Amino acid sequence: MAFALIQTASRPLLAGGGAAAASPAEADRAVATLRADYERWSRWALGIAAFAATAGGLFVAAGLAATMTALGLVTPADVAVVIVAALLAVAGAALLAALWRSGRALTRGAASWLRAPYANGSRAPRGAGWVQARTVNLEPRILVRLITATLALLIAVGGLALFARDVAAGFSLMTVPALLAGLVAGLSGVGQIGGVMRIVGGMSARDPLWSRLTGAVRRS
Repeated sequence: MAFALIQTASRPLLAGGGAAAASPAEADRAVATLRADYERWSRWALGIAAFAATAGGLFVAAGLAATMTALGLVTPADVAVVIVAALLAVAGAALLAALWRSGRALTRGAASWLRAPYANGSRAPRGAGWVQARTVNLEPRILVRLITATLALLIAVGGLALFARDVAAGFSLMTVPALLAGLVAGLSGVGQIGGVMRIVGGMSARDPLWSRLTGAVRRS
């Protein structure tokens, strides 16, 4: 079966037309479908590959271009490597963007269906919801995304710190490659965490404490 960013079963659920009046059973089925689609291991692995292609391609292309400029020596082989690395980075970035857009649609849809039965009054928050809203981050498919997002943000901090150091101390061959890799890592980390937080935000509708707090804010 060909890989699809959004599976066929998920597409009707993203329209959102039936979420408002959904019964608890309908909402649960929709959430299970959308979360299973978003949390596929294949999506996560493809994202890792796309990140490696983007960050690695930019790092190699910028680093080799800086080296050729510094040495004043340009060879056909070096130019070919720069072009290939740049094309790899462009392809990786396009894939990352497609994964982000489709992931945002899936997680927004899942959050909408998660909240629906509580919003229409067909289900009330319970004590177990307090636990579920806090333990969802420990589910393997969610946890692994939090881990890779954290690692990406650490790479971003390292790359941007190196860039900031070079701005103060003087540019080096690593300045631009570090900046580009850091920006890609930062965006990738934020994108992954955003998807997880949308799911966690939807799960919070099950939490009676959170529901009372948000209800009090809306009434004030």
